[in-house]
Amino acid sequence: MLEFLTQGKATKEIARSLNLAEGTVKIHLAAIYRTLGARNRTEAVIMAGKL
Repeated sequence: MLEFLTQGKATKEIARSLNLAEGTVKIHLAAIYRTLGARNRTEAVIMAGKL
């Protein structure tokens, strides 16, 4: 899912690609933000680039 974020994919696009509901994707994205200590999608992408 982090790869989709770095590609700039919208939540709806990620959900479609993974055959998941948008709500499920949002839950996973929130967990990623929390794990990285990011407040939003942009911060998460920046932090992921540093991994």
